[in-house]
Amino acid sequence: MNAPPARGWCPSLMTPMEAGDGLLVRIKPRAATLTAEQAAGVAEASGRYGNGIVEPTNRGHLQVRGLAETGIEDFVRAMADIGLAGTSPRGEAVRNVLADPLGPDDPAARFDSHRLARRLSDVLESDPALHGLPGKFGLLVDAGVALPLAGCTADIMVRSGGDGAVIALDGGDRLLPLPLSAVEDSVYRLLTAFLSWMKGQGRRAAASAPRMKAMVAANGAHGVFRAAGLDGETRPDTGPGEPAKRPLPGFVPIADGPRGYFLSGARFGGLESEALAELAKLARTFSDGTIRITPWKAVLSWGVSPTDAPSLRDRAARAGFIVEPDDPRARIVVCAGRPRCASAKADTRSDAAFIAATGSVPEGPLHISGCTKGCAHPSPAPVALVATAAGYDLVRDGRPVDPPERTGMTQEEAARALAPTLDLASSASGR
Repeated sequence: MNAPPARGWCPSLMTPMEAGDGLLVRIKPRAATLTAEQAAGVAEASGRYGNGIVEPTNRGHLQVRGLAETGIEDFVRAMADIGLAGTSPRGEAVRNVLADPLGPDDPAARFDSHRLARRLSDVLESDPALHGLPGKFGLLVDAGVALPLAGCTADIMVRSGGDGAVIALDGGDRLLPLPLSAVEDSVYRLLTAFLSWMKGQGRRAAASAPRMKAMVAANGAHGVFRAAGLDGETRPDTGPGEPAKRPLPGFVPIADGPRGYFLSGARFGGLESEALAELAKLARTFSDGTIRITPWKAVLSWGVSPTDAPSLRDRAARAGFIVEPDDPRARIVVCAGRPRCASAKADTRSDAAFIAATGSVPEGPLHISGCTKGCAHPSPAPVALVATAAGYDLVRDGRPVDPPERTGMTQEEAARALAPTLDLASSASGR
């Protein structure tokens, strides 16, 4: 295994990271899709070589926790056997492509986002010239209409636009419209232009692992497109407008179609290996035999009929998934917390369960973060509870690093801050 760089890196399958509960690795399903057989394989291997905790990430990956140093090689080999490993550590590290969950199954999609995501993933993995990209550098491909990538960003983003696609850059204020036939080559040009710019910044940039946002800040979006040889006419990027709403758990029919999708939420961000194994069985029984990993701490089953949806819901609920749209736990975004993460200042998942049980979860997403890094929800949240050595800080309409409204709260004080009229005694007795 390669020793991970000091900064700007993310763990991948072949570059594990030390965490509070052992080594942690990330599996990157191509186009965010697992077959039922692959899901069963991940479940079996995570229980055999790790502690059985599997977490969907906001990049459409699966994070496997609690691996021992002696079991890493066997775990990687098990993933390679089911088609979930890259061919080299660096190729695997930079293969970061997030795709909308439905892909070609979305009847209103303008192009096949899954096909494009797989092609871009293959290029990143196979081309050594791209292996110098920072480990956190990522691409996004979103043609979704029924289920777009709400609230998601990446260094380079490909979305539907007009009769083709548009490319957006993180931090940029311009969009580049393109015919679909030109998208793959244009993304490659942008990647090589970024690497050339990063090289020109010298050793300091290599050590800090800058992202596309830094190149845009230095050159403007126009300058980045020109550096990539993309001189076409751009148009203003008006931004996301209203804050994107996270999709809720449950069954959603697709317009003009006999089937739909079912979104099963991971309770406080984590799955037990047994739950993933059960989901693999459900995929064979009720859906198209695949599991889509979404960036919303949930997994998606596609091709579910309205008549099968209640049975799928009941079995997923028994396996421990969140399956009802009004479940307050579906409105909480929470990181691993103690003891799983060495950076965390609190057992965020236990505290999340307490707050959910009191009924004090606000309508917008509540972000509970074990430290100021905010790994579980990088974008601003309506409300964030941020663990510190002195207790929880409360941040409204911001990120965990933003100035807090209140500081040093206990678990109970945090619940009261979210619902000032809350009677904790009666709430506790009713749990």
